[in-house]
Amino acid sequence: MELLKKTKAYIKEYQLIEPGELVLVAVSAGRDSMTLAHLLLRLQKDLDFNLAIANFNHHLRPEADEEGEFVAEFARINGVPIFLGGADIAQLSVGGNLQEIARRERYTYLRSLAAKIGAQKIAVAHHADDQAETVLLHLLRGSGLSGLAAMSPIKNNIIRPLLFASRRDICAYIAENKLEYREDSSNACTKYLRNKIRLELIPLLRDYNPNITEALIATADICRQDDQVLEDLAENALAEAWINEDNALERTAFNELPVALQRRVIRKAYTLIMGESRELNFDQVEAILRLKEEQCTVLPGGLKAYRRGNIYFAADKPPLPQYLESYPLQIDGQWHAIDNWGWEYQAQVIGDTLPVIGMFSFILPLEIANKAIWRTRREGDFVASSGKSGKYKIKDMFIDNRVPVYQRSSWPILVADEELLWVCGLWQKDLEHTDTSILIKVKKYDKI
Repeated sequence: MELLKKTKAYIKEYQLIEPGELVLVAVSAGRDSMTLAHLLLRLQKDLDFNLAIANFNHHLRPEADEEGEFVAEFARINGVPIFLGGADIAQLSVGGNLQEIARRERYTYLRSLAAKIGAQKIAVAHHADDQAETVLLHLLRGSGLSGLAAMSPIKNNIIRPLLFASRRDICAYIAENKLEYREDSSNACTKYLRNKIRLELIPLLRDYNPNITEALIATADICRQDDQVLEDLAENALAEAWINEDNALERTAFNELPVALQRRVIRKAYTLIMGESRELNFDQVEAILRLKEEQCTVLPGGLKAYRRGNIYFAADKPPLPQYLESYPLQIDGQWHAIDNWGWEYQAQVIGDTLPVIGMFSFILPLEIANKAIWRTRREGDFVASSGKSGKYKIKDMFIDNRVPVYQRSSWPILVADEELLWVCGLWQKDLEHTDTSILIKVKKYDKI
């Protein structure tokens, strides 16, 4: 009765099941899942929820068919709807990680079935010892805070009502209630890392700390609480940086974040596009963080990430836009956008008293200004130079001044009679001033 009371209290504390919900419980026929099914059967009336049972056959062991029949018979005796599914995991996992693929297929089936029958929650039988094993598993593979937080009592629609209970508690419940179950022979196979951790590493660690399981569970609890704080911060950061119409992370807001939040924001951005069931691993996130301008990386699900000022997520990286039109200089004192280049300018008449100007301002004699046009760089553009060749290519000017690749095709250049007068912010021609001059100012605005 002790485990029943604790399970009920745990469900209430973490609000794992709401009144009126349909809960789909995953039952393999093993000790843990049979205990969970039995407990939920006893609690469903008191907590006012409905139950359905699902068994997924991986077709990896000869006894799996009989286990499915055993679960089905348990469901029928107790008047609970039963759903049997399965997949040939051995065939699907050729060249891949068998356990990972088995887990993926199992959860895919459970989520699909839950949606089909209208189940709001999927209950799985992970317990406290599984939690300790998961912490070590993630630690051995190399993990951050999220990995060490291990499993949560509830995540999306997956609930773990036994996450507080030890294997000893479950064994005692089985004995007390004389529950039948089936032992999975593969649980004793140490070729699987999780089994090796359970059967070899944890017993060894008990020599150093007899309470190693409790210590690992406490670590998971602490990490989960800290992780939740960072998750909340990352949600806010994503809201600030995300450009919904472009599926992009805005460069300024993203670049100001600490790396720890950048990683989380990237994961959340990918999940936002691909759905909750798809996640990026550490290497994929790092590949995005390492992107330089105009570089691209391939992500799972047919998506690519590329950096073009912002970080974009798309099926393909589009070519850089070309701006081939030219536009006459308008001298009216008003600010004018130069098409959609991301620049605007103001040109106005000034007297013979010349103001102090910077690289984003230029004074031009009126007779030249009347012929001036805006255009972008053309192949072979250069200005006179005192260097060996006597030429300074605009291409090299952009490189020397570290102008991002994606900005070069829209960088405004002022030209008159095919002569370059001003490469905004980078170079300007020395001109003799007349009594009537034109002051031109330019500034960028964010179009990317």
